[in-house]
Amino acid sequence: MKFTSHAHRSMDAKGRLMLTPEFRDQVYTDSADGVVTLTIFEGNIVGFTPPDWAILEENLAKIKNPSRSLRNFIRIIISGSEKVHLDKQGRITIPSHLRKSGKLGKDIVLAGVGDRFEVWDKIAYEKLLEQEFDDVYDEISANGAELPF
Repeated sequence: MKFTSHAHRSMDAKGRLMLTPEFRDQVYTDSADGVVTLTIFEGNIVGFTPPDWAILEENLAKIKNPSRSLRNFIRIIISGSEKVHLDKQGRITIPSHLRKSGKLGKDIVLAGVGDRFEVWDKIAYEKLLEQEFDDVYDEISANGAELPF
C-alpha cells in the first residue's frame, strides 16, 4: 500500500490543495518531478503517480470490444484526466473541470487508497462513513481474504 490514511484539508479559491507530507513523499518517490494524474471516478477526484497511471491505461487498453457503457466509462476516465505538478509548497492545483465534476467545496478530505489517493468533498466523505458495510463480508470471503475483525 502506497497511499494510506486520510486528512482534512482546505482548498483555496484557485483550486490549490496541500497534500500531506506522506502523500508528497510518495509522489516524489514515484515521480522525481512531482507529477500526478488526476481524473474523476465515482464522484470524487483520484490521483495517480505516473507508474500507476500507466498500469491503469495498459489495463484499459487490454479490453477488447467494450460495451457502450464501458467505452463511456473509459472516455470519462481518460478524457477527464489532467497531469498536475506539485508546487514548492507541496500543493496540487485541481483543474476547474475536475472541481466541478467532483462537486468539491472548500473543505476537503484526502484519502489514501493504496495505489491512488482520492479527493472528496468533506460532506460527501462524511456520508460515505455513514454507510453500512455488512454486505461486503461475503464478497471479501469469496475472494479468499479474511479480516481480523
